[in-house]
Amino acid sequence: MLYGAVLAGFLAAMVYVLVQPRPISGAVDQSFSDDEVMAILQSPAGDVELPLASLDEVLPVQRVAPSTSALPIATIPAWQSNASSWNPDAKAMIAIVIDDLGLNADASLQLATIEPPLTLAFLPYAEELKEQTAILRKNGHELLVHMPMEPKNKNTDPGPNALVSGLDAEEFERRMNWSLSRFDDFVGINNHMGSALTEDPALMIRVMASLRKRGFLFLDSLTSSNSVALIAAKSTNVPHIARDVFLDNDRTMSTILQQLAKVERIAAQRGYAVAIGHPYPETLKALQFWRAGLDADRYTIVPLSQLVAQNTARVRAAATAANAR
Repeated sequence: MLYGAVLAGFLAAMVYVLVQPRPISGAVDQSFSDDEVMAILQSPAGDVELPLASLDEVLPVQRVAPSTSALPIATIPAWQSNASSWNPDAKAMIAIVIDDLGLNADASLQLATIEPPLTLAFLPYAEELKEQTAILRKNGHELLVHMPMEPKNKNTDPGPNALVSGLDAEEFERRMNWSLSRFDDFVGINNHMGSALTEDPALMIRVMASLRKRGFLFLDSLTSSNSVALIAAKSTNVPHIARDVFLDNDRTMSTILQQLAKVERIAAQRGYAVAIGHPYPETLKALQFWRAGLDADRYTIVPLSQLVAQNTARVRAAATAANAR
């Protein structure tokens, strides 16, 4: 009954979203002439307004434990309690996510040499995940589970225990549980592949229901332009955000640097940007070169959770204002 009600709510939300125009946020300069950046800002995933400058609304809320204990108990979801340190500076914010980690431990651990915070997405079927992730988490980086999901190409294997269509509810949940138990201290998930699954409303509701009860966030890698993942997340109140730029579809360093320049332009125009790359030698070299020259007066690198937190606060503030009318 509850699942049916949630699904009905999702379908209503999807109809609403699809019939709405996609205006750019009022905070965005309508005369801006960068076509590449404008295309991203006007996309279905680019309709989140500028993040709030203040983090007050999303800082941990504490309550006092019963008199048997004097210790405060943090009433805070996992996506916040496991977050890397947030930077309150009101600058244009950039989150850099590195996908496909874990299979090559040496490549993963090279990220310990890069200044944090990066957001690092580990494949759950890799080995020695707790050891790898503990080192990088201690180094100040944030963690995601890079959840394997069904692609449209049937000849492409997303990996063991992937979330695919055709599973009964029990097996689907077992696979979710397995992937979410492989290491600790992560803030949420993003999709590995998933061009088919992220277009399925019922299955994405199932994913989001599982994330919501555990307190995790969702990053849509946007492997499909027809993804309904963000709508499912909104319908189930799962904190969420979407990728803006893939850095290294072309692995030449010059192209990666061009993509990073695009990330800067998006952040300058909208207030934040989310980029996804991979642990290729070219990508890591480009990131180090780019970070060394980044204008610290204009931009700050933040963990993904900070962008999600501030956008969540914005939504709450907008809802409060609407209810007060």
